[in-house]
Amino acid sequence: MFLSRVEVTWGSAKNPYNLHRAIWKLFPELERESRTNAEESRQGFLFRVEQSEPGCPAIIMVQSRCEPQKVAEHARVIASRVFNPQPSQGQRLAFVMAANPVKTINDEAGRLNRKGEPKKCRVPLIKEEQQIQWLRDRLKGIATPEAVYVRKLPPIFFYKQKEKRDGKLMPILFEGILRVEEPDVLVKVLEDGIGPAKGFGCGLMLVRRV
Repeated sequence: MFLSRVEVTWGSAKNPYNLHRAIWKLFPELERESRTNAEESRQGFLFRVEQSEPGCPAIIMVQSRCEPQKVAEHARVIASRVFNPQPSQGQRLAFVMAANPVKTINDEAGRLNRKGEPKKCRVPLIKEEQQIQWLRDRLKGIATPEAVYVRKLPPIFFYKQKEKRDGKLMPILFEGILRVEEPDVLVKVLEDGIGPAKGFGCGLMLVRRV
C-alpha cells in the first residue's frame, strides 16, 4: 500500500463530493469501487481530512493500493511512501481513526421499502460509551483497544440528490492503544477500512508502534 499526503484546492475541498472526486483523479487507471460486500477487498482508497480551513487548500491523508500520480485537477501529492504494516500477535500499537459510529433503526416516518418492510435508516451514536463499544465490536477477535480517547470532529453537510434532501454526518476521532490478536486479519481491516462513510473521509485507521 501507499500512504500519501495530498493537497486539494478549497474550491473542491469545501464540498465533500467534489473532494472525493478530486482525490479519485490522482488514480486515473484505478477502477471505481465495485465491491458488493465487506468480504471483498476494497478497490479504491481511504482518506482522512487532516486540515481544512475556509479559503485554504485542504490537507488530506490518503491510503491506497497503488501509487497516486503526482498532480491532477484540483489536487496534488505533497509526499508519498510505501506503507506495509506487519503487526505481530500481542503487539501494542497506537492508532488514530476518523469514524462515523452509527446504528440502524426503522425509519421514523414509517416508510416502507420495495418489499413492503419498514425502511431502515442510520442514526449516529452520540454517547461516548456507545461510540467506544461500536469500535470494540468491529475489532472483536482482531485487536483489543486498551485505551480509547474520543474527540468530536466538525459535522459534514451534504445533499442527497436522489432523495432531494440535505444530509449530515457527525464524525468523531478515535485515538488510543490497541493490542493485536489476529495480525493477518488486522492488516485486511487496515486495508479495507472500518465502518460507513468512507467516501466522506471516515474509516481509515492508521497505526504505529508504541
